[in-house]
Amino acid sequence: MHAAQPPSHAYVEPLSRPLTIGFVFDDTLDVLDGVQQHIVTLGRELAQRGHTVHYLVGETHESPMPHTHSMAHNIEVPFNGNRMRIPLPASRRHIREVLERTPFDILHVQAPYSPFMAGQVLSMADPRTGVVATYHIASADLASRIGGSLLGTINHHTHRRVDEVIAVSDVAAQYATRTAGVRGTIIPNPIDVRRFASAGPLPAGFPPRGKHVVFLGRFVERKGAGLLLDAIEYGEQHGLFPQGFHVTFAGKGPLLDSCIARASQFETPIEFLGYVDECDKPALLRSADVAVFPATGGESFGIVLLEAIAAGAGVTLAGDNPGYHSTLLGDKDALFSIDEHTHARDLAERISLALTSANWSNALHDRERALLQRYDVRTVASQVERIYARALAKRRFNEQ
Repeated sequence: MHAAQPPSHAYVEPLSRPLTIGFVFDDTLDVLDGVQQHIVTLGRELAQRGHTVHYLVGETHESPMPHTHSMAHNIEVPFNGNRMRIPLPASRRHIREVLERTPFDILHVQAPYSPFMAGQVLSMADPRTGVVATYHIASADLASRIGGSLLGTINHHTHRRVDEVIAVSDVAAQYATRTAGVRGTIIPNPIDVRRFASAGPLPAGFPPRGKHVVFLGRFVERKGAGLLLDAIEYGEQHGLFPQGFHVTFAGKGPLLDSCIARASQFETPIEFLGYVDECDKPALLRSADVAVFPATGGESFGIVLLEAIAAGAGVTLAGDNPGYHSTLLGDKDALFSIDEHTHARDLAERISLALTSANWSNALHDRERALLQRYDVRTVASQVERIYARALAKRRFNEQ
């Protein structure tokens, strides 16, 4: 991406001092969706290591993090089978003031990014500042692929300012190559394993463990709440579920009301909790004998799968889309069909097996727990620090 770069085999010294790091993200920090969780979790760990961490983000009123700079007003639009917030054109004067007030060693932009905010930040960055981009996206449909390629063309000039590229998975790396013509180092999403493992007791009113299945996610088509309802219906029709079987759905979204109406026709006790606060999420996941995430596509990773595993769910089952497949390293027991003709039976039979076969569920539980070390934020932060060192080395090399 630069005409001159240090040789790929050149030794890069590790970081010798704390850095001032700016995470650049077009969306808000008022909610903690996947990318927000990524930069907040990683930022907390980097701050604990002595770095100073700032957040240059879209319209934000109640950030959970210090040093947050709200850079632009946002509007909500449909994208990639979900809804997202994009920035309106940001004030170049405000961007300049933030960059001049805080001399950043690293700007770490979350990609794909908008030319209206993050792109402006990159175009105005100090030449001595290392720039890293992390790609999070997996295309859910043709429209998102076309839109991503168009955005890559628009951002071609500012993307040349990027020194190092990270992708959170193979799927995200493919998206980066297809839309921006870049290849990234794969470093997964981080999870704070200790925080989820130390979850407190279930809040009053939450369903107890014991033949308990939990779904946590947005009620949009691609997150697959309907697939779990299909499996419950199939299991009832074929007598697959043990006595005491009950299900909890947590989350909000446009399909919530229709799912509630459909669930009311089943014999299985099904509770809909609505939005669950972040501080209660680990306890809810720990209450699950089976945590089910039936997303059909558009997933570049699967951080919620790891949250369930770290929180102590009995087993975690996931729709076999490319992002979840990658996160679970292709475990055939944990991944179920998302084909419209086979998903109901496949998922219902796996839930039944998890609740009735201790040998099967214990073996899967142990394999899933073994995944956590590779995704723990302490492991991921060390990998990201090495990328920062490489980006700074390229900056120094280009100044020579």
